[in-house]
Amino acid sequence: MKTRGTRQPLYVGLATLAYIGACGTAGTDSEPVPPLSAAESDEATCPSFNSDLDVFWGDLHVHTAYSLDAYGFGTLAGPEDAYRFAKGETIETVIGEATLERPLDFVAVTDHAEWLDLLYLCTDPEQLDTLYCNALRAKSNQTTGAEVFRDYVVPTITLAEPEVTPLCEENPELCEQAWDDNWLRVQQAANQQNDPCAFTAFIGYEWTATPSFSHTHRNVIFASDAVSTQAIDYIRYPTLDLLWEKLDEQCRPEDGCQAITIPHNTNMGDGRTFDVETSTDRSIEWRTRFERLIEIHQEKGNSECLPAYADRLSKRDGHGHAPPDTDCGFEPFITRSSQQTKPDDFDEQDWERMRGTYIRSLLSRGVAYVGEHGHTHDNPLKLGIVGSTDTHMAMPGEVDEEAFQGTVFSMGNVETTLSQPQFNPGGITGVWAEENTREAIFAALQRREVYATSGPRIRLRFSASTDGEPLACKPGDRGNVAMGSEFASSSAPPQFAIEVEADRAPLHKVDVIKASWSNGDLKETVIPVWQAEPGSDRSACITWSDPDFDPTAPAVWYTRVMEAKTRRWSSFMCERADNCDDFAGVDRTIQERAWSSPIWHIREVMEAEE
Repeated sequence: MKTRGTRQPLYVGLATLAYIGACGTAGTDSEPVPPLSAAESDEATCPSFNSDLDVFWGDLHVHTAYSLDAYGFGTLAGPEDAYRFAKGETIETVIGEATLERPLDFVAVTDHAEWLDLLYLCTDPEQLDTLYCNALRAKSNQTTGAEVFRDYVVPTITLAEPEVTPLCEENPELCEQAWDDNWLRVQQAANQQNDPCAFTAFIGYEWTATPSFSHTHRNVIFASDAVSTQAIDYIRYPTLDLLWEKLDEQCRPEDGCQAITIPHNTNMGDGRTFDVETSTDRSIEWRTRFERLIEIHQEKGNSECLPAYADRLSKRDGHGHAPPDTDCGFEPFITRSSQQTKPDDFDEQDWERMRGTYIRSLLSRGVAYVGEHGHTHDNPLKLGIVGSTDTHMAMPGEVDEEAFQGTVFSMGNVETTLSQPQFNPGGITGVWAEENTREAIFAALQRREVYATSGPRIRLRFSASTDGEPLACKPGDRGNVAMGSEFASSSAPPQFAIEVEADRAPLHKVDVIKASWSNGDLKETVIPVWQAEPGSDRSACITWSDPDFDPTAPAVWYTRVMEAKTRRWSSFMCERADNCDDFAGVDRTIQERAWSSPIWHIREVMEAEE
């Protein structure tokens, strides 16, 4: 049932190998298009239009048989199937029929752009009769899928420089045509499944940069059926600036085209592609225009935060993992060059570099950038927060812990799945929008009025008031600063409101996480603002004023909601198989959570009348 809101070296293990790749601007003629506020959105399209906004649930990171790493492990369901699954229809998966218990409101299929040509030629529809294609088709199953990954995926995107597939090296013109043709099929699938007011199907793809096995991937999501002429890929355009440059050329606002790029798996990125401190002005402006969101949670781990180097081993178990209820210990998957590793395997420089691209650190770096550059520069790391599954089985939104049967390479194999407990079902995104249309939901994504959960449909709203009037926990009283927005200092300190409603499990606690910059000093703080008591664990509305607010200091705040502990997928799975004793640490609980997009304070008090 839909939930609506109202204003109230190469590889250490098979799993690691299988997921290495799973996963206005200066010097241009086009100007950035400012995101629409809720009040500025188009007039009502749907009978259910709500100017006070409803919450809609979606998944913005989905792979199908059009992705080589999905097809290689036996996925045959295509984009149309993924959209139908999200709507609640039954589809055929790697292990049989599957139906999503709680349908979604919106989805973006984001197949890897790098292999659209190869899969068009070797599989559906061309089925070329060559040794290269025949071997791909023969080995694409769960038994020999690792060979496909090793022989077809790894050579193209994980070396120091990307390489064209042998098929396309020999037949460049054929591949160029196939690349274009499959991109058209991607668009057609989304356009056919898009159903305004009932279900939103976004057109998208993934730019899968994995140099030296470091994940620096971006999902590219388009606002409408006006899209880039190419599915811009890493093999042909191997730098982030080239991706943005080509989007700037091919997706022009004057042609009705708008796009967002969403980084994901920064926990596997080895600290790369967020070097704003040394970027050119043009790169900063492209980033500010396109990179408005970041994915905090998916099946390959959580990317909220890591502790400082000095604290990285505190309160950890014998396997080097933090307990799941600690501040930065939720669903950790720590890697170096895509190989899972432990915190004590890093020196301080490498650890802090990697930590610097987890989301809390990125938000902090954005605040520091503004503090150090003054008010002539916008914050290039002003990132809203989303969650997704990164499913490679065309099953968006399948995030239920009890229903989880493994990722694509192990689905249906209990022993293999339990031997890799670092994976999880992934997350979803909540969007506050007027109605379920491409226009309304994309506008909310652009203005960052969105949030992420690790799976449950927790309802969360975060807002602020800067007009000096006290906030009250009642419908219609949410201040003048929405989640994902910014404010400049005023005569009155800001007041914050956090509204939370539980999903199936009770609520446990709510924290506010703050980063601020003052006189060259960057400070991060975790502030508990609410704890459940008997009888108060289903909903909460918290009004809070920051006692340490400094009107001269740039700052950012976001909220984190934790549920009470519930059983994790691995506990359900090992119990069903009666083998919990065979796999250490899998019979345990989890504290699911939600993270709001931030609110920013952007500048100091200016002189009167300035």
